[in-house]
Amino acid sequence: MPQKVIIFLIIFFAVILQSAVFSNVFFLGTGPNILLLFVVFLVSREGFEKALGKIILAGFILDLASFYPVGMNVFSFAATAFLVSFFSKRFLTVSSGWHMPVLFFLVILSALANELLLAGLFQTAVYFKSLPQIDLIFSLTLSVLLKKIFLNILFFPVVYFLLLKNEKFLSLIARKKMS
Repeated sequence: MPQKVIIFLIIFFAVILQSAVFSNVFFLGTGPNILLLFVVFLVSREGFEKALGKIILAGFILDLASFYPVGMNVFSFAATAFLVSFFSKRFLTVSSGWHMPVLFFLVILSALANELLLAGLFQTAVYFKSLPQIDLIFSLTLSVLLKKIFLNILFFPVVYFLLLKNEKFLSLIARKKMS
């Protein structure tokens, strides 16, 4: 039970950090996608099947916080997680020397996939006029995409090692509970 509460708090604070702080601090509102990095971490550590509930929760909370139509980030995170799972099962079984370069590749791949999926979903929503404001059209330019990828690569080691510490802390709690 404490594990679920801690995971929820991590997701909640990551959403606040991403939508309120990073969007205002970084240039042109293109901050790092902390939740996407969280998704890459979860899928690489737990696998797609175990992480799917947490991914759906993260996407849902991000949809609510960013005023997107509910389901856009959920679908985008789930599809991106499936893609990351596909590659991580094949490439992360190699020796540990290649672990971080493969994870950086997965961060780049997930950033590209997430941005392309969100752009397509926004264009579809605008086409069917399900968005209340037409000026919410998702702009996907190469410079913005490269900035997002660069920031995701820059922030991934921080997120990765913080979540590793959290895993160790949760396993310590579980061991104390069992004894």
